[in-house]
Amino acid sequence: MRVQKLAQERHPMKSGKTILAVSLLCCTTCWAQAGSGTSNTTGALNAQNASNLCRIYFIKPKLGGEAQLEQGRKKHMQFHKSQNDTWTWTTFAIETGMNTGVYVTSTCGHTWKDFDEWENRMGKADTADASTNLSPFEQSTWNGFYLYRSDMSLAPANSPPPPITAVTIYVLHPGAQTEFTDAIRKINDALAKQPDWPKTSSWLQLLNGGEGPTFVLLNSRQNWADFAPLKKSVQDVVSETYGKEATDAIYKAIRDTTEHLFTESALYRSDLSYIPGK
Repeated sequence: MRVQKLAQERHPMKSGKTILAVSLLCCTTCWAQAGSGTSNTTGALNAQNASNLCRIYFIKPKLGGEAQLEQGRKKHMQFHKSQNDTWTWTTFAIETGMNTGVYVTSTCGHTWKDFDEWENRMGKADTADASTNLSPFEQSTWNGFYLYRSDMSLAPANSPPPPITAVTIYVLHPGAQTEFTDAIRKINDALAKQPDWPKTSSWLQLLNGGEGPTFVLLNSRQNWADFAPLKKSVQDVVSETYGKEATDAIYKAIRDTTEHLFTESALYRSDLSYIPGK
């Protein structure tokens, strides 16, 4: 499927470096919380996330070709409807950051073998339709496989898309994944004790198709007012739970494991999406 979702091209990611300490402070208000109390052994994590694979595609339109690409996307989604496709394809438009103007479409909730089945059933016809309705209006396109990490997310997998999604992309140093996820789990344990904390966080892990190790934090927003800071920051809650010394160690682990990060926002485009039966 020639479509897309949330993350970014390698080169914009490289040139979009920020001052990490400042960025981490900015991101803590959108961290929300992730599920805690689950076993983090490899077998347990694989079982928990077995049906959580996503294929995410990105399209950057040709200059001045946004309207044509959108019309092509609508026609392509009609193709999926005509084929009685059973998969959901959700499209967002990146609104801020260095990838502003890129369209992102994803399909989630799959196992690896599901992609073989879909390709055998839909692949050739899908490619032909995309070549007609999308390719003429593309400047560039890329895609990747991501795993929805239920063990790190408070929002359930395959939740309805929110009007706006706040996106934070963490690109880690090689070999730093375990230390990074352990630090996040400690933060999650603290946030889980806050019954009134917004349960909006979702984590994706890039498995194939880009620079890594990469983790993507998604937070649901109903409107731009939802971006305003909460009365307490994540770091405030963590400090109240563990004390200052332990909190400083947790955030140091995140800084030390993160090579660079950047943020963006994405608007849900229901008119460019496809939901079976609708």
